[in-house]
Amino acid sequence: MKSKIEPLVDSEGALLATVLDQSHDCIKLLNLDGNIEYVNRQGAAAMELSSPSELLGASYLDRWPVEMQETIQAALAAAQQGELRRFVGSRPQPNGDPSWWDVTVSPVRTAEGTITHFVTIARDMTAETVERERVSAISLEMQHRLKNALTVASGIVMLSARGRPDVSAFAHEIVTRFGQLGHVQAQILNPDADTRIAAIVPLIAEAYGKSATLEFGELPDVRITHRAMQALALCFGELATNSLKYGALRDGRPVRVSGALQKDGIELAWAEDTEFGAPRPEGQGLRLIERLVGTAGGTFKRDIEPHLMRALILLPTI
Repeated sequence: MKSKIEPLVDSEGALLATVLDQSHDCIKLLNLDGNIEYVNRQGAAAMELSSPSELLGASYLDRWPVEMQETIQAALAAAQQGELRRFVGSRPQPNGDPSWWDVTVSPVRTAEGTITHFVTIARDMTAETVERERVSAISLEMQHRLKNALTVASGIVMLSARGRPDVSAFAHEIVTRFGQLGHVQAQILNPDADTRIAAIVPLIAEAYGKSATLEFGELPDVRITHRAMQALALCFGELATNSLKYGALRDGRPVRVSGALQKDGIELAWAEDTEFGAPRPEGQGLRLIERLVGTAGGTFKRDIEPHLMRALILLPTI
Protein backbone atom coordinates (compact mmCIF):
# COMPACT_ATOMS: atom_id res chain seq x y z
CA MET A 1 0.00 0.00 0.00
CA LYS A 2 2.82 2.41 0.85
CA SER A 3 4.43 2.01 -2.59
CA LYS A 4 1.14 2.99 -4.26
CA ILE A 5 0.57 6.09 -2.14
CA GLU A 6 4.05 7.60 -2.27
CA PRO A 7 3.98 8.42 -6.01
CA LEU A 8 0.64 10.20 -5.54
CA VAL A 9 1.95 12.26 -2.63
CA ASP A 10 5.03 13.19 -4.63
CA SER A 11 2.96 14.12 -7.69
CA GLU A 12 2.52 17.83 -6.85
CA GLY A 13 -0.10 17.26 -4.21
CA ALA A 14 -2.35 15.15 -6.42
CA LEU A 15 -3.51 13.03 -3.49
CA LEU A 16 -4.36 16.08 -1.37
CA ALA A 17 -6.20 17.72 -4.27
CA THR A 18 -8.19 14.53 -4.84
CA VAL A 19 -9.18 14.39 -1.17
CA LEU A 20 -10.23 18.06 -1.14
CA ASP A 21 -12.32 17.55 -4.27
CA GLN A 22 -14.41 14.97 -2.37
CA SER A 23 -15.47 17.56 0.21
CA HIS A 24 -18.92 19.13 -0.01
CA ASP A 25 -17.44 22.36 1.39
CA CYS A 26 -16.02 25.12 -0.81
CA ILE A 27 -12.29 25.28 -0.06
CA LYS A 28 -10.05 28.05 -1.39
CA LEU A 29 -6.37 28.84 -0.87
CA LEU A 30 -5.54 32.56 -1.01
CA ASN A 31 -2.21 34.32 -1.20
CA LEU A 32 -1.48 37.17 1.19
CA ASP A 33 -2.99 39.64 -1.29
CA GLY A 34 -6.31 37.81 -1.07
CA ASN A 35 -6.17 36.31 -4.56
CA ILE A 36 -7.33 32.75 -5.19
CA GLU A 37 -4.52 30.26 -5.87
CA TYR A 38 -6.51 27.06 -5.44
CA VAL A 39 -10.18 26.09 -5.32
CA ASN A 40 -11.66 22.61 -5.03
CA ARG A 41 -14.30 21.34 -7.43
CA GLN A 42 -17.17 22.09 -5.04
CA GLY A 43 -16.06 25.71 -4.92
CA ALA A 44 -16.17 25.93 -8.70
CA ALA A 45 -19.49 24.08 -8.86
CA ALA A 46 -21.04 26.57 -6.43
CA MET A 47 -20.18 29.31 -8.92
CA GLU A 48 -21.48 27.13 -11.79
CA LEU A 49 -18.03 27.20 -13.42
CA SER A 50 -16.85 24.40 -15.67
CA SER A 51 -13.40 24.23 -14.04
CA PRO A 52 -11.73 25.48 -10.84
CA SER A 53 -9.05 27.09 -13.02
CA GLU A 54 -11.54 29.81 -13.99
CA LEU A 55 -11.24 31.25 -10.47
CA LEU A 56 -7.45 31.18 -10.19
CA GLY A 57 -5.95 34.63 -9.76
CA ALA A 58 -9.33 36.24 -9.00
CA SER A 59 -9.81 38.42 -5.93
CA TYR A 60 -11.60 36.55 -3.14
CA LEU A 61 -13.03 39.83 -1.89
CA ASP A 62 -14.63 40.55 -5.26
CA ARG A 63 -16.53 37.27 -5.12
CA TRP A 64 -18.74 38.78 -2.42
CA PRO A 65 -21.30 41.61 -2.60
CA VAL A 66 -20.30 45.09 -1.43
CA GLU A 67 -22.20 44.82 1.86
CA MET A 68 -20.10 41.78 2.87
CA GLN A 69 -16.68 43.15 1.96
CA GLU A 70 -15.99 44.91 5.25
CA THR A 71 -16.59 41.63 7.09
CA ILE A 72 -14.28 39.77 4.68
CA GLN A 73 -11.53 42.36 4.98
CA ALA A 74 -11.69 42.07 8.77
CA ALA A 75 -11.46 38.26 8.55
CA LEU A 76 -8.42 38.41 6.23
CA ALA A 77 -6.74 40.99 8.46
CA ALA A 78 -7.27 38.73 11.48
CA ALA A 79 -5.82 35.75 9.58
CA GLN A 80 -2.80 37.91 8.70
CA GLN A 81 -2.26 38.24 12.47
CA GLY A 82 -2.52 34.48 12.94
CA GLU A 83 -6.14 34.36 14.09
CA LEU A 84 -9.02 32.21 12.89
CA ARG A 85 -12.23 34.04 11.98
CA ARG A 86 -15.72 32.81 11.23
CA PHE A 87 -18.65 34.60 9.65
CA VAL A 88 -21.98 33.86 7.98
CA GLY A 89 -22.63 35.67 4.74
CA SER A 90 -25.04 35.82 1.84
CA ARG A 91 -24.20 36.25 -1.80
CA PRO A 92 -26.20 35.81 -5.01
CA GLN A 93 -25.98 32.63 -7.02
CA PRO A 94 -25.32 32.86 -10.78
CA ASN A 95 -29.09 32.75 -11.36
CA GLY A 96 -29.63 35.67 -8.97
CA ASP A 97 -31.14 33.68 -6.08
CA PRO A 98 -29.50 34.27 -2.68
CA SER A 99 -27.23 31.69 -1.07
CA TRP A 100 -25.94 31.58 2.52
CA TRP A 101 -22.52 30.38 3.67
CA ASP A 102 -20.85 29.61 6.99
CA VAL A 103 -17.21 30.57 6.37
CA THR A 104 -13.97 30.14 8.32
CA VAL A 105 -10.76 31.97 7.40
CA SER A 106 -7.49 30.72 8.87
CA PRO A 107 -3.77 31.29 8.26
CA VAL A 108 -1.45 28.74 6.62
CA ARG A 109 2.04 28.59 8.15
CA THR A 110 5.35 27.10 7.13
CA ALA A 111 7.23 24.76 9.44
CA GLU A 112 8.99 27.85 10.82
CA GLY A 113 5.66 29.53 11.61
CA THR A 114 5.65 32.09 8.80
CA ILE A 115 2.19 32.85 7.41
CA THR A 116 2.24 32.35 3.64
CA HIS A 117 -1.40 31.85 2.69
CA PHE A 118 -4.97 31.88 3.94
CA VAL A 119 -7.43 29.02 3.61
CA THR A 120 -11.18 29.59 3.50
CA ILE A 121 -13.70 26.82 4.08
CA ALA A 122 -17.33 27.64 3.31
CA ARG A 123 -20.28 25.39 4.15
CA ASP A 124 -23.44 25.90 2.12
CA MET A 125 -26.28 26.84 4.48
CA THR A 126 -28.78 27.79 1.78
CA ALA A 127 -31.17 24.84 2.15
CA GLU A 128 -31.37 25.04 5.94
CA THR A 129 -31.68 28.85 5.88
CA VAL A 130 -34.54 28.71 3.38
CA GLU A 131 -36.26 26.01 5.46
CA ARG A 132 -35.79 28.03 8.66
CA GLU A 133 -37.32 31.09 6.99
CA ARG A 134 -40.22 28.97 5.71
CA VAL A 135 -40.91 27.63 9.20
CA SER A 136 -40.65 31.14 10.63
CA ALA A 137 -43.17 32.43 8.09
CA ILE A 138 -45.59 29.61 8.95
CA SER A 139 -45.14 30.35 12.67
CA LEU A 140 -45.90 34.04 12.15
CA GLU A 141 -48.98 33.16 10.11
CA MET A 142 -50.21 30.79 12.84
CA GLN A 143 -49.62 33.45 15.50
CA HIS A 144 -51.61 35.94 13.44
CA ARG A 145 -54.47 33.49 12.92
CA LEU A 146 -54.61 32.55 16.60
CA LYS A 147 -54.65 36.21 17.61
CA ASN A 148 -57.51 36.84 15.19
CA ALA A 149 -59.35 33.76 16.46
CA LEU A 150 -59.12 34.99 20.06
CA THR A 151 -60.35 38.43 19.00
CA VAL A 152 -63.30 36.95 17.09
CA ALA A 153 -64.15 34.63 19.98
CA SER A 154 -64.09 37.56 22.42
CA GLY A 155 -66.42 39.51 20.14
CA ILE A 156 -68.86 36.60 19.86
CA VAL A 157 -68.93 36.15 23.64
CA MET A 158 -69.63 39.84 24.28
CA LEU A 159 -72.33 39.99 21.57
CA SER A 160 -73.99 36.88 23.01
CA ALA A 161 -74.03 38.44 26.49
CA ARG A 162 -75.44 41.79 25.34
CA GLY A 163 -78.68 42.57 27.14
CA ARG A 164 -78.27 39.64 29.52
CA PRO A 165 -77.05 40.92 32.91
CA ASP A 166 -77.18 37.40 34.34
CA VAL A 167 -74.21 36.27 32.20
CA SER A 168 -72.38 39.60 31.85
CA ALA A 169 -69.83 38.85 34.59
CA PHE A 170 -69.13 35.41 33.13
CA ALA A 171 -68.70 36.86 29.63
CA HIS A 172 -66.21 39.44 30.89
CA GLU A 173 -64.28 36.68 32.67
CA ILE A 174 -64.09 34.66 29.43
CA VAL A 175 -62.89 37.68 27.45
CA THR A 176 -60.29 38.40 30.13
CA ARG A 177 -59.09 34.79 29.88
CA PHE A 178 -58.75 35.12 26.10
CA GLY A 179 -56.72 38.28 26.65
CA GLN A 180 -54.44 36.45 29.07
CA LEU A 181 -53.93 33.64 26.56
CA GLY A 182 -53.00 36.16 23.87
CA HIS A 183 -50.56 37.93 26.19
CA VAL A 184 -48.86 34.70 27.23
CA GLN A 185 -48.62 33.53 23.62
CA ALA A 186 -47.00 36.82 22.57
CA GLN A 187 -44.45 36.64 25.38
CA ILE A 188 -43.57 32.98 24.82
CA LEU A 189 -42.99 33.54 21.11
CA ASN A 190 -41.09 36.81 21.58
CA PRO A 191 -37.38 36.14 20.87
CA ASP A 192 -36.46 38.97 23.27
CA ALA A 193 -38.56 37.63 26.14
CA ASP A 194 -37.13 37.09 29.61
CA THR A 195 -36.14 33.41 29.81
CA ARG A 196 -35.54 33.25 33.57
CA ILE A 197 -37.40 30.34 35.13
CA ALA A 198 -38.61 32.57 37.98
CA ALA A 199 -40.31 34.80 35.38
CA ILE A 200 -41.46 32.17 32.87
CA VAL A 201 -43.39 29.80 35.14
CA PRO A 202 -45.69 32.44 36.73
CA LEU A 203 -46.22 33.94 33.26
CA ILE A 204 -47.38 30.61 31.85
CA ALA A 205 -49.72 30.20 34.82
CA GLU A 206 -51.54 33.40 33.83
CA ALA A 207 -53.07 31.55 30.89
CA TYR A 208 -55.16 29.38 33.22
CA GLY A 209 -56.75 32.22 35.17
CA LYS A 210 -57.14 32.84 38.88
CA SER A 211 -59.44 29.86 39.35
CA ALA A 212 -56.60 27.49 38.46
CA THR A 213 -54.72 27.21 41.74
CA LEU A 214 -51.01 26.79 41.12
CA GLU A 215 -48.84 26.90 44.23
CA PHE A 216 -45.24 27.87 43.51
CA GLY A 217 -42.38 26.54 45.55
CA GLU A 218 -38.73 27.45 45.03
CA LEU A 219 -37.92 28.55 41.47
CA PRO A 220 -34.16 29.04 40.92
CA ASP A 221 -33.23 32.25 39.12
CA VAL A 222 -31.61 30.63 36.07
CA ARG A 223 -32.14 31.07 32.33
CA ILE A 224 -33.11 28.53 29.71
CA THR A 225 -33.02 28.73 25.92
CA HIS A 226 -35.91 30.21 23.95
CA ARG A 227 -36.66 26.76 22.49
CA ALA A 228 -36.74 25.27 25.98
CA MET A 229 -39.13 28.03 27.09
CA GLN A 230 -41.54 27.18 24.28
CA ALA A 231 -41.30 23.47 25.10
CA LEU A 232 -41.99 24.24 28.76
CA ALA A 233 -45.06 26.31 27.88
CA LEU A 234 -46.49 23.49 25.75
CA CYS A 235 -45.63 20.98 28.45
CA PHE A 236 -47.43 22.96 31.16
CA GLY A 237 -50.34 23.51 28.78
CA GLU A 238 -50.80 19.77 28.29
CA LEU A 239 -50.47 19.04 32.01
CA ALA A 240 -52.96 21.79 32.90
CA THR A 241 -55.43 20.58 30.27
CA ASN A 242 -55.28 17.03 31.65
CA SER A 243 -55.67 18.35 35.18
CA LEU A 244 -58.69 20.47 34.23
CA LYS A 245 -60.28 17.44 32.54
CA TYR A 246 -59.35 14.65 34.95
CA GLY A 247 -57.30 15.91 37.90
CA ALA A 248 -56.85 18.36 40.72
CA LEU A 249 -57.74 21.55 38.84
CA ARG A 250 -61.08 20.02 37.82
CA ASP A 251 -61.91 19.53 41.50
CA GLY A 252 -60.57 22.91 42.63
CA ARG A 253 -57.54 21.42 44.35
CA PRO A 254 -54.08 22.99 44.01
CA VAL A 255 -51.19 21.94 41.82
CA ARG A 256 -47.69 22.38 43.27
CA VAL A 257 -44.94 23.65 40.97
CA SER A 258 -41.31 23.86 42.07
CA GLY A 259 -37.81 23.70 40.64
CA ALA A 260 -34.38 22.49 41.68
CA LEU A 261 -30.98 22.76 40.06
CA GLN A 262 -29.48 19.47 38.89
CA LYS A 263 -26.14 18.56 37.33
CA ASP A 264 -27.69 18.56 33.85
CA GLY A 265 -29.86 21.67 34.21
CA ILE A 266 -33.01 22.63 36.08
CA GLU A 267 -35.67 20.11 37.03
CA LEU A 268 -39.23 21.41 37.33
CA ALA A 269 -41.80 19.37 39.21
CA TRP A 270 -45.57 19.45 38.66
CA ALA A 271 -47.38 17.57 41.44
CA GLU A 272 -51.08 17.16 42.15
CA ASP A 273 -53.12 15.03 44.50
CA THR A 274 -55.57 13.23 42.26
CA GLU A 275 -56.85 9.88 41.04
CA PHE A 276 -55.52 9.55 37.49
CA GLY A 277 -56.27 6.38 35.62
CA ALA A 278 -53.57 4.41 33.84
CA PRO A 279 -52.00 6.31 30.92
CA ARG A 280 -53.70 5.55 27.61
CA PRO A 281 -51.23 3.91 25.19
CA GLU A 282 -52.70 5.92 22.31
CA GLY A 283 -52.45 9.25 24.14
CA GLN A 284 -50.64 11.62 21.83
CA GLY A 285 -50.29 14.58 24.20
CA LEU A 286 -47.64 13.05 26.44
CA ARG A 287 -45.70 11.62 23.50
CA LEU A 288 -45.68 15.08 21.93
CA ILE A 289 -44.37 16.58 25.18
CA GLU A 290 -41.55 14.03 25.33
CA ARG A 291 -40.52 14.89 21.76
CA LEU A 292 -40.71 18.67 22.25
CA VAL A 293 -38.75 18.62 25.48
CA GLY A 294 -36.25 16.26 23.85
CA THR A 295 -35.65 18.66 20.95
CA ALA A 296 -34.83 21.34 23.53
CA GLY A 297 -32.16 19.08 25.05
CA GLY A 298 -34.24 17.98 28.04
CA THR A 299 -36.25 15.04 29.34
CA PHE A 300 -39.82 14.50 30.56
CA LYS A 301 -41.21 11.76 32.76
CA ARG A 302 -44.47 11.23 34.60
CA ASP A 303 -45.08 9.03 37.64
CA ILE A 304 -48.56 8.06 38.80
CA GLU A 305 -49.03 6.74 42.32
CA PRO A 306 -52.19 6.24 44.36
CA HIS A 307 -53.63 9.73 44.93
CA LEU A 308 -50.61 11.48 43.34
CA MET A 309 -49.46 12.45 39.86
CA ARG A 310 -45.98 13.88 39.51
CA ALA A 311 -44.33 15.13 36.31
CA LEU A 312 -40.64 16.02 36.10
CA ILE A 313 -39.27 18.24 33.33
CA LEU A 314 -35.49 18.55 33.04
CA LEU A 315 -34.23 21.41 30.85
CA PRO A 316 -30.68 22.65 30.19
CA THR A 317 -29.74 26.07 31.54
CA ILE A 318 -27.63 28.76 29.87
